[in-house]
Amino acid sequence: MSGFTRQFLVHWNDCDPAGIVFHANFIRWMDEGFTDFSRSRGVDFVALQRAEPDFRGAPLVDVRCAFRAPARFGDVLTHAIDPPRPGEGRAFHLIHRFLLVDGSLAAEGEQVRIWGRTGPDGVLRAVPMPADIAAKLG
Repeated sequence: MSGFTRQFLVHWNDCDPAGIVFHANFIRWMDEGFTDFSRSRGVDFVALQRAEPDFRGAPLVDVRCAFRAPARFGDVLTHAIDPPRPGEGRAFHLIHRFLLVDGSLAAEGEQVRIWGRTGPDGVLRAVPMPADIAAKLG
C-alpha cells in the first residue's frame, strides 16, 4: 500500500524568535500525522479504546528528527509518511518527510511505536498489532 501525505500551513506560533519553525513542532507534526494517517486508513484509536478498555494506542518509544532546510511562517509544508514497517520485537517504524513548496526537504524523521495494552497489573506492554489493523496501515 502507498504512503500518506497531508499539507498544512506553518503558523506564526510554530516559529521561534529566529523566524523558523521551532524544532519540537516537527515532532508534534509527526504525531498528528500518524493520527491522520491511521484515521485515513480506517483505524480510529478512540473507537478502539472504547471497544477494548485495556488498549493504550500506539505509544511512541523512540523518535528522531533531522533538519535539512528552514521552514518559515507562511510556508505550506507537505508531510509524507511511509507505511509502517516492522522493527525489532513488537515495534514498528514510521518514516516522515517534510517538504517545502519547491519540493526540497525541510526535515525528516522516524518514529518507533508499539501496540500497547495494559495487563491485569495495570502495566503497559507491547503486544502484536492485530492483523486486520496491520493490513489497513500496511
